[in-house]
Amino acid sequence: MNDKRVNQYLILPGNGQRKDTKLAVEYDEAQIADYLKQGYVIVKQADFNKLIGNAGGEYLIADDGSVYPKPAPTDAELLAVAKQAKLAEISQWTADNITGGFISSASGEPVRYDSDVDTQLTMQGIALNVGTPLFAEKYPDGCPVRGVAEGKDSKAVYLLNPQQVMQWMADLSMHIGSCKQAGWAKQAEVNACKTVAEVEAVTLNL
Repeated sequence: MNDKRVNQYLILPGNGQRKDTKLAVEYDEAQIADYLKQGYVIVKQADFNKLIGNAGGEYLIADDGSVYPKPAPTDAELLAVAKQAKLAEISQWTADNITGGFISSASGEPVRYDSDVDTQLTMQGIALNVGTPLFAEKYPDGCPVRGVAEGKDSKAVYLLNPQQVMQWMADLSMHIGSCKQAGWAKQAEVNACKTVAEVEAVTLNL
C-alpha cells in the first residue's frame, strides 16, 4: 500500500472521459511513474467526485488531468439532436402510415383494407399467381380479402377476380408511394430548419 497516494486516482483521459481508472494507493512510485508515462494522470478525491457525478453537474477531464464542467451544448449541437429525433419520428410515422390501411375500389366500391407487412406479402404472392391454374383452382369465386366498406363499422369479405387483385395491388403501391412522399416532404422540412423551435413546429398528422 502506498500511503502517499491515499485518496488519489490514476486516470487515463480520452476525449474528456475516463478510459481507465486505478486506485493510486495500490501502486508504488515506480509503477505510478510508468503509468504517467503512458498518459495517466493523478486526480485527487475532490476532482474524482466531480467525474463520477457526486459534485452536481457533469464534468470532463482534460489530457493534463484538469477537471472542468462540461460545456453547455451549442445551438448547432442542440439543433442537430433535435433534427435527429424528429427524423426518427418521421421514419416511424411513415412506416405506421404505410401499414395503417388504405382505400381501394378494386371490388367496385371504396373499401378500407389492411396494409400490414403480412398482408402485403400475402397479396404480393397471390398477385404473382393470378394468371395460373392454381389461382383458378384455389379461388374459383375470387380471392377473399377482408375490408371495411365506406360507411360501415365492421369488416366483410370481398372476392376479387384476377383483374381486381391486380388493381388492389396497384392501389396498395400508390398508397405506399404516397406515404413515402409525405415522409420525404417532412424530412426536407426538418432539414431546412434553422432552429430547434422550427424543428419542434414540424407536425405529423395521423
